[in-house]
Amino acid sequence: MTTVPWGRYTELHPDSLADILTTHPLAILPWGALEWHGAHLPLGMDGIAAQYVADHVVTRSGGVLLPMTWWPMTTLPHRFSLALKTDTLLQVLDDMYASLATAGFRHILLLSGHYAQGHEIELMKSALLAYERYGLLVLTLPPAAVVNEDYLDHAGRWETAQTLAIRPDLVRLDALGPAPLQPREWAVLGQDPRLARAAEGQQLLDDAVTGIVRWIERLRQPDGYAFLQELYRRRTDGYAAYADTYHRTSWEQALNDWWRQHTASEETT
Repeated sequence: MTTVPWGRYTELHPDSLADILTTHPLAILPWGALEWHGAHLPLGMDGIAAQYVADHVVTRSGGVLLPMTWWPMTTLPHRFSLALKTDTLLQVLDDMYASLATAGFRHILLLSGHYAQGHEIELMKSALLAYERYGLLVLTLPPAAVVNEDYLDHAGRWETAQTLAIRPDLVRLDALGPAPLQPREWAVLGQDPRLARAAEGQQLLDDAVTGIVRWIERLRQPDGYAFLQELYRRRTDGYAAYADTYHRTSWEQALNDWWRQHTASEETT
């Protein structure tokens, strides 16, 4: 098996970083969240999954792994869900891309374990702007989306399965109440997490790593930007109904309205 040059930014010396950038100018940015995932999953579940995938992708694709960023926008309404405002996140992204371009990176993989609708839309828009402003090719998406969009649940079967595969000690299925698990009380959007199995979570993670490695190679081709444009067009189209229905003044307002409507029936039961 061929070894590719890679390293963790926090552990590299300047000469080692420069050597990697000459052949593999790829920065990998795992992006997590500090968000309510019910009583059965940890608040950092999104980052735990993103970090696992990033750790395995960098050893196969080469490049530089940067530290986890834990601050997203539009987390589910709950007193333990933390978030940045949209404008703040957009400024952070722009400053980050400008800095990475100055350092000599040319390709970016931003792996977002958090995949709220507005959060994803803004990440994709910022990725395209990074090319216009700084010449960066930025691939950003949730790891599971590379395998199948149907795996993008919240605190349900698939997020629970991934956590069982990575950190089974952090899963507390015994804390769940009887079915059905209503979102307002249990945060579950998707299939019952008690259906989750560690083996299926591991398979999903392995497939995500393989798929992302393949997409990075696609990004490195001469038509990499066209590939990104088409990818983001398809994924943004998938969120069009949500945006048209809920977005009026901000993504924060859209999420709150969507959540209120999605859980309205629970208020009367």
